[in-house]
Amino acid sequence: MESMVRELSESQIYEIRAASEHILENVGFKVGHKELRRRCREAGAVVDEATENVRMPAALLHELLAQVPSSYTIADLHGNERVVGGQERDNYHAIVTDPWVVDYETQKPRRPRLDDIRRHTMVAQTLDQVAAVSLMDYPVTDVEGPTSNLRAMEEHLLRYGKHIYVYATSYESFQRWLEIGDILTQSQDLSKSRLMSAAVAVISPLVLANLNARMLLSACEHNFPVIPTVCPTAGSTSPYSLASSVVLSNAEAVFVAAVTQIVKPGHPYLYSVAPSIPDMRSMTDLYYTLNMMIWNAAKVQLGRSYGMPVSSGCGGAMTYRYDLQTGAEGMLFALLSRLQKADFYHGIGSFYNALGMSGELMIIHTVWQDVVTFLRRGINTDAMHLGLESIKRVGPGGNFLTDDLTLELLRSDEFFSHDLLDYSGEHSGAPSLLERAHARIEEMVAEFESPVPEGVQQDLRAFFRAEYAKLQG
Repeated sequence: MESMVRELSESQIYEIRAASEHILENVGFKVGHKELRRRCREAGAVVDEATENVRMPAALLHELLAQVPSSYTIADLHGNERVVGGQERDNYHAIVTDPWVVDYETQKPRRPRLDDIRRHTMVAQTLDQVAAVSLMDYPVTDVEGPTSNLRAMEEHLLRYGKHIYVYATSYESFQRWLEIGDILTQSQDLSKSRLMSAAVAVISPLVLANLNARMLLSACEHNFPVIPTVCPTAGSTSPYSLASSVVLSNAEAVFVAAVTQIVKPGHPYLYSVAPSIPDMRSMTDLYYTLNMMIWNAAKVQLGRSYGMPVSSGCGGAMTYRYDLQTGAEGMLFALLSRLQKADFYHGIGSFYNALGMSGELMIIHTVWQDVVTFLRRGINTDAMHLGLESIKRVGPGGNFLTDDLTLELLRSDEFFSHDLLDYSGEHSGAPSLLERAHARIEEMVAEFESPVPEGVQQDLRAFFRAEYAKLQG
């Protein structure tokens, strides 16, 4: 079982790439940053200053994309490294806040609070699967005024020591992350720490705004791997078809990759796109639909065709309910992405149409990943001769309860089991998966110790006190 959906053929990949190249060479990209346009012109792009349009000849595009490294290394606060690319290891990205948090007690969405930030950060820090976390620029309800968003950031950073995905919504926020990076690395050259990656957004269709161009330049300057945020919406900001949305999103992703190489040849880049569709009656964006699964499969193939590291989703669902739909959609997303073998899997804990999350779902998503790991393993026949010897020993009509092979493998991972899943039957009164996930969080929180050194914590508190004073003054 290589894939759950029909994969693109080699000819389809060629057609999509050719169409993307045609767009970039003949339609172009609006780049709202004068210095970046100058660099593009000097590299060989066709630039119209009056319209801020940059057209990328196919030959130049090929040359630039060939410079994108096939793998790169990220690190955590203590210098522990992970390789992204080459499929050496499954890397996961988690979120710790969203516009909505699904409350465990009520099982209803509500706005995030400081205790959510604390708990979710502890969970992400404790989960071995999670390699990186992003913190949304979003306020909390129990802190009023202009400091609310910063209070959430402080609560997070005092407890988090893994790799940081910087998803800034303003250049001021981006600059703040740079200052925080200097504190976390104790001013020992943030650019060499590999501690941070930076998201660079595209405004579909085909616009790289001044703000995002500035972030790209700064990311290259500080050696942050670039992660494109490419989210065209079919029928709104991209053509209303599955294939055409792939073409546009691919054109946008490879343009940012090419410009990144113009700024800094060989700079690390993670291929990532996320098309969606709207509800045409309300124009509400519909993100975690079954269409996304088809797009996920296509983007992994396309990213691989360029030799780039690729990111894909690892869970997600349209609803906030802990029900059959959420379970089925989350498992399908996890299974498809892992079968496609991406290099980074994003979205641990995310559901509710990518606008909500919960700590319990962070735990449940890791269960799905353990399931997929087992399914991908399949059946190993290397030691089948041991079973044959058992059959010969026991013979007709016997049993294998005390057989040597049974005793040897009884507590191994030969068969799948998971302590968060209920194997006792529906009438047993045993805790559900959701209840077990909540209990696991309680254990994590009770046992948690911050990985952030005390001196760094003190410096962070001093930094945020100064930031609060600025905002309140």
